[in-house]
Amino acid sequence: MNTISKFSLLSGIALGAVSVSAQAQEAPQAAAPQAAEAPQVSGTDIIVTAQRRAEKVTEVPISITVANAAQLERQQVNTVNDLARIAPSLEIQQAPGQNTGGGGSVRGIGTQTFSPGAVASVGVVVDQVSQGNANISDLFDIARVEVLKGPQGTLFGLTTSAGVINITTNRPEFGAFSARIRTELSDAGTAGSKYGNQVVQGLVNIPLAANAALRVSGVANLRQGVNRNATTGELNDTDRYGVRGRLLWEPSDRVTVNLIGDYSQTRYENGGDFFTFVKTGGPGTFLGGAGFDPVGITDRLASCGVTPGEGNRNYCTDESYVGKSKNYGGSVQVDYEADPFTLTSITALRKSSESGYGAASNVFRGDPLELQVHNDPVNRDLSLFTQEFRVSSAAGQPIEYTAGAFYSNQKQTRDPETVRVTLIPAPNVVIPIVTTTTPQLTIRDESLAFFGQVTGHVSDQFRLIGGVRYTTDRLSLDSFDTAGAVSDRTVLDVAKWSWRLGAQYDITGSTMAYATVSRGFKGGQIAVPTAASPYVVLPEIPTSYEAGVKSTLFGGWVADLSVFYMKIDNFQAQSCTVDANAIISCDQTNINGVKTRGAELNFFGKVFDGLSLNTGFIYSKATYPKNFLGTDGTDIGGSQLAYAPRYKFTLSGQYDMPLGENFGGFLAVDTVWKSRIRYEANSVADTTFRPHWLVGGRIGVKTADDRYTVAVFARNLFNVHEPSLMQSDFPYNGAENIGAIYGPQSYRNIGISLDAKF
Repeated sequence: MNTISKFSLLSGIALGAVSVSAQAQEAPQAAAPQAAEAPQVSGTDIIVTAQRRAEKVTEVPISITVANAAQLERQQVNTVNDLARIAPSLEIQQAPGQNTGGGGSVRGIGTQTFSPGAVASVGVVVDQVSQGNANISDLFDIARVEVLKGPQGTLFGLTTSAGVINITTNRPEFGAFSARIRTELSDAGTAGSKYGNQVVQGLVNIPLAANAALRVSGVANLRQGVNRNATTGELNDTDRYGVRGRLLWEPSDRVTVNLIGDYSQTRYENGGDFFTFVKTGGPGTFLGGAGFDPVGITDRLASCGVTPGEGNRNYCTDESYVGKSKNYGGSVQVDYEADPFTLTSITALRKSSESGYGAASNVFRGDPLELQVHNDPVNRDLSLFTQEFRVSSAAGQPIEYTAGAFYSNQKQTRDPETVRVTLIPAPNVVIPIVTTTTPQLTIRDESLAFFGQVTGHVSDQFRLIGGVRYTTDRLSLDSFDTAGAVSDRTVLDVAKWSWRLGAQYDITGSTMAYATVSRGFKGGQIAVPTAASPYVVLPEIPTSYEAGVKSTLFGGWVADLSVFYMKIDNFQAQSCTVDANAIISCDQTNINGVKTRGAELNFFGKVFDGLSLNTGFIYSKATYPKNFLGTDGTDIGGSQLAYAPRYKFTLSGQYDMPLGENFGGFLAVDTVWKSRIRYEANSVADTTFRPHWLVGGRIGVKTADDRYTVAVFARNLFNVHEPSLMQSDFPYNGAENIGAIYGPQSYRNIGISLDAKF
């Protein structure tokens, strides 16, 4: 289906929904619209579950950035990658396959790796279920997102050594039928949009009984671009669909049952968002002197309509390649209130599969190049089973506690992956240079942990915190030969303690101060180099110190100030270079002495009626240890880590104003500023990106009862080309050639949004 057809279809669906909802409003049986479940109760108190219990955010001794449903919608946070705009401490790289676990980095610390079986430094938790490496992508029908900073291993486990993205979906509502549909529609070339994106989200809440309700929500996210094939003139299509069902049942006043199931699928063309050339050279030698290109990459790409430079998103190939992925799972949570404590059981199973996995069958996607590198598409599968048992005391007791046990079993299988390098000096002349194949792999990661955390109320104002977790983890990797028999097995067994100590003091009724020290743990990796035996990358052990102050201003606006210092033993890093055969080769290693330290200030919530404002600033000095040598052999010790801006500022706000008795208007802004970012562990200036602003916003009108909303939006209004990833020496030997991956954040997008509730 072409862009215009998709745009017309989705526009028709959206406008039809508005019409239907208008009729539903006039019908006598229609209920009032259901408000999104925001993290606010008792007027202005913001409630979070950062410590596995419902608490006021101002009472939790952790630095937290909170975004409720209203903020997520006004900032058009439709994917996990978009969450980088809500918190100055959070960065999420969008390069395919690079961001293990999907959680990105917090305060400069994260895991970017292609290593099989690696776990994330920043865990993603949805409705209290760890997502492991079964990465979710789309966010829809979300009540709130909490970004927890620093090691959270005591309560959240081994994939949270740098932080947690804690996501809560909207719960079903008893006694009232409600429904909603919201859209964001843009088209490439219309009103200055550089790519097209049509997002349709819908939900229906169905009461089943006085004590039971079902909520079903879904999303279609269709994108044209950002990459463009200059050979055909067409933008790459990336189409994603998702659905979630959530059943809430309270068979008695003591028992609550939550049953949740979800399914999503993705289809992407020609590698989706993948490498394009942003800098190239002329004639030269490549392949270690085995060949000489008399024309050069610049002129060869020009012959098919590609001009390298900042923001180049064009490639040229006659090949057609489609990749597909699926992600699905379910969980059942049972809570039993057995005074004076609550018992909780959460059982979950997640699976994901990728068919035809591979960035692109032709890595360089440049048909006129003499040198070609092809990845043969393969299949990958992952399954994750988790079981958690937990006991929690009632709130407000002299001693509050949470204790439990957690088991996880994650299994990944990967088909053999073959990379073929060929030389094409003339039409229909193909000279094989080298072929490398990784074996079929099965990776198992089995973990069992016991944990507990206690808060003791020494007085009405003073509290002490102590927590501990003991984790045993076995990571194994089996390699198979061509006959399907195990040819090699590597096993890593680890048992580690995580802990947390701290104190907090209520300075006034609206201001609290705290100080904590914590030790985290992230499991090891088994690296699989292309031409060598697998080797072990040791677990990552961070020790973190944090102090902070939280205060409620103007009756509801929350201020969160923190200072932090964290040192990581065996920091798990990855460095990628282009080898003598023009193959991108990535090595995983441990680095001792990586540090991050700095300060962060966040404000979030409602300032006063009509104005909601979320803003924050972070200074995070995340550095390599002294005398650390980069991939280019230079000393980059003491310099900023890759993918970690030292400074970052975020601002999101909305001002509402009445427009007569029946309508209201609103103006929203969404702004991010970042300092310079480096994309490689070296001194190559061409693979850094300058300090920059990303500016967006919305302006629109809505009915006084909030049933209908129409708005015009803009993202990256000034079309700033921030990359997701950059790679030097790409593809021939020589620093002249630079490749970059650009994503939706890299280009301007302008469109219209429609929202209807009934």
